[in-house]
Amino acid sequence: MSKSTAASVESSLPSALNSYKESASAAKEAHRAARQAILADPMASDLAKKQKLEALDKDTRSKLDAIKGQQDSYVSGLRNKIEKELRGNQPTDANSVLLRRDAADRARKITDKQEAMDVLNDAIRNGDAEMAHAIGTRARNHVWLDVAQAYQAAHPDTADSAAALAYVEANTSGAAYNLSNSMTYAAPNV
Repeated sequence: MSKSTAASVESSLPSALNSYKESASAAKEAHRAARQAILADPMASDLAKKQKLEALDKDTRSKLDAIKGQQDSYVSGLRNKIEKELRGNQPTDANSVLLRRDAADRARKITDKQEAMDVLNDAIRNGDAEMAHAIGTRARNHVWLDVAQAYQAAHPDTADSAAALAYVEANTSGAAYNLSNSMTYAAPNV
């Protein structure tokens, strides 16, 4: 499996999201056509039409929910893959796990950007990769751009993964993404 780069994610993510939206649009269009057919059936009673329309609404809702679930799964899987690439191969022995846990705990206690930069520089100078990574992650999560860039400069092998992850997060979260999903996966208009 190839490593994710910003360029590869910038080409694959929008097309995947558009594919899910097209599937949702197709489900809504099928709903409209089926609804028209039910309403136009001269042999069905009003009660039968009502029951068929309720069943159609329920079926369409489940299809839209399934498509949204597939989209959420894709985005989550992509984010997890890139985060794993960003972390790199990490030893799983007990000592390494404790070192990473301790570094993450110490990084969570840092409250401002300048302190993070100081601790990062110390970690880089001392060869403390776990602490540097913990600070880099905290900087990325708190949008301390200077600190995140300093981490990436010290670890250039993570730059592509960091850029790819930033692209995924920017395009799969926030008000615009949530509004788009709300509109895409809303029940069809009658």
